[in-house]
Amino acid sequence: MSKDETDYTNEFAVGLELMWGEGFLSPGGPEEVDLIVRGLDLQDKAILDVGSGLGGPSIRLVAQHDAGRVVGIDLEPLNVERANNYAAKAGVSERLTFQAVDGSKLPFEDESFDIIFSKDAITEAPNKEDIFLESYRVLRSGGQVAMSDWFRGSAAYTPEMREWMKQVGLTLEMTTLDETADQLRRIGFVDICIEDRNEWYRDYSKREVERMAGEDRHHFEQLLGKEETNDWIEGTSLKSQAVAQGQLRPGHLRARKP
Repeated sequence: MSKDETDYTNEFAVGLELMWGEGFLSPGGPEEVDLIVRGLDLQDKAILDVGSGLGGPSIRLVAQHDAGRVVGIDLEPLNVERANNYAAKAGVSERLTFQAVDGSKLPFEDESFDIIFSKDAITEAPNKEDIFLESYRVLRSGGQVAMSDWFRGSAAYTPEMREWMKQVGLTLEMTTLDETADQLRRIGFVDICIEDRNEWYRDYSKREVERMAGEDRHHFEQLLGKEETNDWIEGTSLKSQAVAQGQLRPGHLRARKP
């Protein structure tokens, strides 16, 4: 199913949440958020969540990691509305707000945040450098970038990878982890660390296919109907193959503003 076709309709978002947990639009759920910020002291810190989606990661940063203030930004107003509702439900609205904002044109003053966080949100952005430049501007000296995203391998795309990208509406070329690290370095970030998560996601993505075709199938069929559920299973299977081929490589990245 294509994100572009659904425009984050309720059914599409709930389908993703069935796979990855309430408030999450990408794999790993709360545990993956914990790994992205592992070792960072978030207490009383001001955090900008770039591409905050339905708000699950931001809520985790406040509720579990005691972040002082989190501002989540997302292009989709409907995501922002749902995220604010989830924050109210979790009782963290006083420390967490969501806004519909373009990440390449941030409405914040220089050096407003201690940490820039992002979970799997800028894969398709054609203006990645603008987003990183703006992140650098609003980050305080000594502040950290802690993010994950979808990256590509170095080999030419396989038919499975191209077919999966076509199914989900990905039309832009993804970058590799190393290319992204180089981009951050050119902007001025230092202490850049990358972690390839392809091996973890190989097993995880297989489990996604098994769940959708087995124990959770009836939930998807109730939500989407049988035909759409079959499309989801086909797309998830193609994605799992692309991961196994080394084409699709989730990764973590850390960097610091000097």
